[in-house]
Amino acid sequence: MNRTVYIGLLSAMLLATGCAWRSSTFWTRPEVEYYVAAKPILPEGETYYVDPIDSSVVWSKEGVQVKVKFYNDQMLNAQYTPKVSPYTLYPWKDPRLGYTPPLWTVFEVTVINRTRERVEMDPTQVKLWLDNGNYFYCRQGAGWWWDPQHYADYSYIKWSNLNGDVQYYASFDRNDIWNRSEYAREKPVVKGNKYAGKLTFPRLPTDAKVVTLEVKNFILGFDRFAVGFGNPTEFTDLKFQFEITQGTREVASKPEK
Repeated sequence: MNRTVYIGLLSAMLLATGCAWRSSTFWTRPEVEYYVAAKPILPEGETYYVDPIDSSVVWSKEGVQVKVKFYNDQMLNAQYTPKVSPYTLYPWKDPRLGYTPPLWTVFEVTVINRTRERVEMDPTQVKLWLDNGNYFYCRQGAGWWWDPQHYADYSYIKWSNLNGDVQYYASFDRNDIWNRSEYAREKPVVKGNKYAGKLTFPRLPTDAKVVTLEVKNFILGFDRFAVGFGNPTEFTDLKFQFEITQGTREVASKPEK
């Protein structure tokens, strides 16, 4: 073989081997996940505080407490089986991004009543305000206040045929989990009881820095005490503010067994 041709072939082989090694070693796309964190911003005074046990934000007045806790996708996937959960898009991944984007913005609200005869929160009276002046309605309020600008549902991505398991997803009823976990309407909390459920808003814009969960017309009193009777006579408005941090991060690889 001609010496020049031999050297050329050898150089090409070394170059191809080096490129393949560099590609597998340095250029492999790392596995990433999208994360969202919400840090409470407390107003001055003693009405609001952070619960040291579960890190929820608490509004407290005269024996009535309203606790709000933010849930990101990682927390939701730990609570509900991801494949069947209506709260996240897992296990689907956006092929363009290489990770699973958030589906919803979720808060769990717990109402505790120790002293009042009866209190009540209406989820259709709740908005999630963004720092750009826009706001979202929760899933429970969308039926009453439908507006594409203030509510969007991307769940069709997971429940379509994109996952390659059409039969499974088509036969699964998501409403069972919704019914067991959402904060329902017309749920008065009588003295000595509590009630908890999740409020589900559209996913946050990537540039959102601060959000405010606003609860309008939280009912503190009725003119008759029996549940199902009487008209509300005493109201208050609540605001829970959070500083948002979000972005992608590499997923730590599991050690080999």
